[in-house]
Formats: sequence, structure tokens, C-alpha cells
Amino acid sequence: MLPAIPLMQSSPAYHEAAKLHANHYIQHWAWYELVGLFAPIALLYWFGRIARDKGWTNAIRLCRGFIVYDLIFIVAALVVDLPERFESLARLQPLRSLHLLYIVMFVLMGGLLGELLLKNRLWRWLLLFVPLSLGMYMAQRALFPRSATVEWPGRPSKNPWAQAFVWARQNTPIDAVFAMDPNYLHIDGEDEIGFRCLAQRSRLADAVKDNGVVSMFPPLADRWLEEVKAQSPWSHLGIADLALLKRDYGVSWMIVEQPGVIGLDCPYQNAAVRVCRVPSL
Repeated sequence: MLPAIPLMQSSPAYHEAAKLHANHYIQHWAWYELVGLFAPIALLYWFGRIARDKGWTNAIRLCRGFIVYDLIFIVAALVVDLPERFESLARLQPLRSLHLLYIVMFVLMGGLLGELLLKNRLWRWLLLFVPLSLGMYMAQRALFPRSATVEWPGRPSKNPWAQAFVWARQNTPIDAVFAMDPNYLHIDGEDEIGFRCLAQRSRLADAVKDNGVVSMFPPLADRWLEEVKAQSPWSHLGIADLALLKRDYGVSWMIVEQPGVIGLDCPYQNAAVRVCRVPSL
């Protein structure tokens, strides 16, 4: 008799992080995401038929190989995502295989368009790529409205959050620890600019990006959840609560949206945020 497979139970803290990564679990995908999972099989089959008619042997092999590739990883996702006891195995993210599949699929699609439709007609290329480029530009402006479309080296950022992060890098001790809204990356106008990368300073865990680290490294889950809860609800924290963050976690600075908490010493501010010292008890 085969030995029973032990249950791979995850901690409550890890479960909280996992809930924020529904994309890791195929059973939580929306219908249109599932279409994006299975549609490449039909498209690659179609591309393979075209390649067969043209006698393109390598393209035929590529299409057939990636159909099998997609099916293998769909099965792998079902195996690690659906059983509840395998929750922590979802961090293997088998459906990240779709990144490579989509790259190959769009390269094939572009090659077929160029070979069979666009050919050497300049107006056809313009007809395709001008609207495509304009659409991508408009999408970028909608996603990141407070940031420059092109950020030139040596030019200061237009984004007020980025300006505050740069000020923190240049004017606070290298061992400074910051506290911020755990959901600051979702604030309108922040444009998902990472604090640690730009400020080169430490901060307490956030609820948006850091849970991705937790999903990959479960032993960090308890500490992550503890720090997120200590900063929540952010909008209701007063001076006494901030002083507790300093006592318990060594937090010495904070970045808050305007107008911030009354009574704090804030040596830097702009139209959107303030950088303030955290008081002691």
C-alpha cells in the first residue's frame, strides 16, 4: 500500500497572503482569463495549418510543441491549485508558463501578418501600428497619470510621491525605517512607484507587493501580517499609535498623504504627501 500523502497545511497568515493572489489559483480566474488560457491552443493549431500549407517545417514543429506545452501546464495548475491541502504549492505558479507561450504566439502572429498580409506595403504597416501605438500610449496615460511618459536621465520626476521618496533617500539616515499606508501603491496618483527601490530605505511591510514575497516564502507570512495589521487602519492612526510603531518596530519616519496627522514634525512636503518624523512615547 502506498503511504498517505501528508497534508500541506498553510498558516492563517499565509492564507491571508494567498487570498490577495487569486491569479495564482486557476479556480479563481475570470471567464475571459480562462479564454486566454485555452485560446492559444486553437490559434496555434490554426497557425500550424497555415505553416503546413506553406511548407514551413520549423513553424509546424513550434506550433505543435507549444500546444503540448500549454496542455502540460494546464494539468499542472489543476493539480497544485484545486486541492485545498496544496494551497502553499500554488507559489510554484505553473501558469507563468503562459508568458513564454504568449511571446512565441505573438512572434508567430507578427510573422504571419508580415508575410501574408502587410508584405511590402508601407500604408498597411502604418494602418496597423499607428492605432496600436496610440492605444498603448493612451492606456499608459490612464494607468500612470501623474508620471512622465518618458523619464529622461538626470531630470527630476514629475510624480510627487517619487519626489518624496527621493527626498527621503537624500535627507534621512541610511538606517531609517519608514511607515506608510500598507495600500499606498493603490492610491490614485502614486502610479505604483516602489518606495524601497527609489528611496533606498527600509519600511514596514505593505499589503500590495510584499504579499507576493510571502506567497513565495511562507515562513515570512506571520511577520508580514503582523506589520500590516500594526499599520491598519492607516487613516485612523494617531500620534500615540505612531509612537507604538517606533517602539515596537524601530520606525523613525513616515510618509503620509496631505494633510497628514496634526502635530507631526514634517521637514518635507509637496502637493500630495508629507515626510514626517515619528514621535516617541
